[in-house]
Amino acid sequence: MPRISLFWRTFLMLAALIVASLAATLGSIRLLDPAPPEQRLAWELATVLNLTRSALVSADAERRLLLLDALARDEGVRVIPLEPGDRIDATAAGPRLRAIEPRLRQLLGEPTQVAGRVNGIDGVWISFGIEGDAYWLILPRERVERQFGPSVRLLGAIALVLSLVGALVLSRLVNRPLALLARAFGAVSRGEAPPPLPVRGPIEIAELNRRFNRMAADLAALERDRTIALAGISHDIRSPLARLRMEIELARLDEAQREAMAGDIDRIDRIVGQFVHYARIAQPPRGEAVDVPTVIEATASSYRPLVASDALELSIDTGDTRSWKGDPTDLIRAIGNLIDNALRYGRSADGVARIALRASATPAGITVEVADAGPGVPAEQLDRLLRPFERMDAERSDSGGAGLGLAIVDRIARRYGGSLRLASTPGSGLRARLELPGLAPAPRVPATVLR
Repeated sequence: MPRISLFWRTFLMLAALIVASLAATLGSIRLLDPAPPEQRLAWELATVLNLTRSALVSADAERRLLLLDALARDEGVRVIPLEPGDRIDATAAGPRLRAIEPRLRQLLGEPTQVAGRVNGIDGVWISFGIEGDAYWLILPRERVERQFGPSVRLLGAIALVLSLVGALVLSRLVNRPLALLARAFGAVSRGEAPPPLPVRGPIEIAELNRRFNRMAADLAALERDRTIALAGISHDIRSPLARLRMEIELARLDEAQREAMAGDIDRIDRIVGQFVHYARIAQPPRGEAVDVPTVIEATASSYRPLVASDALELSIDTGDTRSWKGDPTDLIRAIGNLIDNALRYGRSADGVARIALRASATPAGITVEVADAGPGVPAEQLDRLLRPFERMDAERSDSGGAGLGLAIVDRIARRYGGSLRLASTPGSGLRARLELPGLAPAPRVPATVLR
């Protein structure tokens, strides 16, 4: 079942409540006033016509003319004889006037006609008889149609549309604090400093935002302290390492001992470097146009000695990648860590690491996929590989890593709002797919004119 966001869930609940309320209201109106407007108007017109006919029948000839003049002058009601040659325009009567005609026939009897235009004159024309003679009762058309007013269905549709728009706005206002909080959490997960959330509004939302702001400030302070501490540790460790390397070169040692000790020092230096790189990812990335194929080729060139020694088979396909907006150091570090991880843990049974690197462009940025032909990893243990300081087994403890390679790549991906996904089947190798969206262009600041 597809998941529905809180915004749409709130909107649908409000919409359902509004529709049910309108349906109940319209049903109540119909129960309280079951007669349709056409029937009520037919009753009123029949009453006017009967009163007019009774007045004309009871009045003498002189008073009858005065009565007709008074009706035309004061009420806008005219009475004229119905001639056989009258031209009745059947198309001029609207649907509501046509609906009145059968109801008037029920009230006045046959033959009663209702027309909207006779002899080219607009109005509401109703035929009736007086002592065997046929006459037309003519009423102003706007006076009759005004009695209809808008239909109940039209009023209900307008109320429904306005209510749904109001529900949409209300849902937006209700869910806006949660949307801001979700974006702020997304910024924290990418290692960015989120903007402070507003602490006004409902008490619960204000208190939640206040606590989040305090947590974000504490995390930022913790990141700064950790970066400073790791930088200091790096300096304190690398300085003695440099002296040890120099003393090893000057010491009287055979070549095998010198290479073993130099290898240990390089291993310690790489581990320290990984600590520092992992800490510095929390800093905001700098954005510039990066030539992706050039960066990939330059990164792969550092592995040429291994390729020349037949310890590595590296195939590269840059695909349709061109330019990417981001920090080139992050891209170099991510690709290098993926290759190093495949080189360290993805060797085939013959001891050769066969690695395939493929890159492609996406609408948001680029995708880099690195696959090896090693023994693979059980699917239930893939998540462990993305955790800092996690390694699969004790046999790999002497591989020269600190368990930060993939964690660094994952943190770089989240820094840009991307992802690192691992897939593997035991015996078929590990495949790492890195998705890196490009940074959004910085907003243009209008130039200030000095006067």
